[in-house]
Amino acid sequence: MKKIFLVLLPIVLLTVTCRKNEYKNLDCSTATSYTNEIKPILAANCSSSGCHGSKSSHGDFTTYEGFVAKVENKTVEKEVLDKKTMPPSGALSLDDRNKIKCWIDAGAQNN
Repeated sequence: MKKIFLVLLPIVLLTVTCRKNEYKNLDCSTATSYTNEIKPILAANCSSSGCHGSKSSHGDFTTYEGFVAKVENKTVEKEVLDKKTMPPSGALSLDDRNKIKCWIDAGAQNN
């Protein structure tokens, strides 16, 4: 049992460290717009699938207010950016995740 722990511990630590560092050197010098960049990502991957459509119990991503509620409670960072479990059809592209990360870090404005 001790040998398994000693083998698995470095793997787990490396995985956690890599996830946290994925966005470490991200260049967010160009402003990201909710209307022009984030909303189209949501429309193509989240709200059109029926998962986060209008009046969804999982969160309505067809509106800024619905999406920002999940940003504020850290669900977006956890599920979309870190664990990449959303959308269920597969992780968003790195470019899309970077846009979302920059937008969140800039204050998740309705712009």
